[in-house]
Amino acid sequence: MPHSAAVPFLLQRRHDVVGVAITTTRETVHGLLRLDGDKLYVQWRVARAIDHVGMTIRSDKQVEPVREVVIPLTAIAGAVVKWNWRWPPGPCLVLTAADLRAFEEVAGAAGLSLDHPAELQLRLRRSDRALGVEFAGELELAIAERELAEQQGLGGLGTGD
Repeated sequence: MPHSAAVPFLLQRRHDVVGVAITTTRETVHGLLRLDGDKLYVQWRVARAIDHVGMTIRSDKQVEPVREVVIPLTAIAGAVVKWNWRWPPGPCLVLTAADLRAFEEVAGAAGLSLDHPAELQLRLRRSDRALGVEFAGELELAIAERELAEQQGLGGLGTGD
C-alpha cells in the first residue's frame, strides 16, 4: 500500500557578531516533510532578518526560494518524536539515516545545519506533536513494508497492493 503523510517543521537560528558594529542575524526555517510512496520530500524556505547597529542602524530582511530534496526510503533507517530540552523545549522529529549521504543535500551550504550527519532533527510546534508521531509511524511502516517486500523478492511495493 503506498504511503503518504506530511508534517510541518520550524527551525530558528541566531548568529551575533560584535565588533565596531553589532550584527545580529536571525533565521527562521519553515519546512515540510512529505512521505509519498517510497520517497521522502524535504521542503524548506529560509526567512532571514539581519540587524546592523553601529554608526547607522539598519534592518534587512531576506526570503529565500523554497528548496526541495528528495530522499529515497532506502536511505532512511527510522523516525521517532522526542522531547527536546534545549530552549525553548518542545517536540522534535528525529530521522535516522541508513546511509551517511542521505542528508548531505539537506545539510549543504544553503541547507539546514545538523548536529550529526546521520540524524536530521526537526523541531515541531507543540500543536503538531501528535501529527509528528503519526508521521513517524507512517514512515516506520513504509520502511518496514519496503524491507519486507525486498526480503520476499518482490523488489518494491506494487501500486495495486
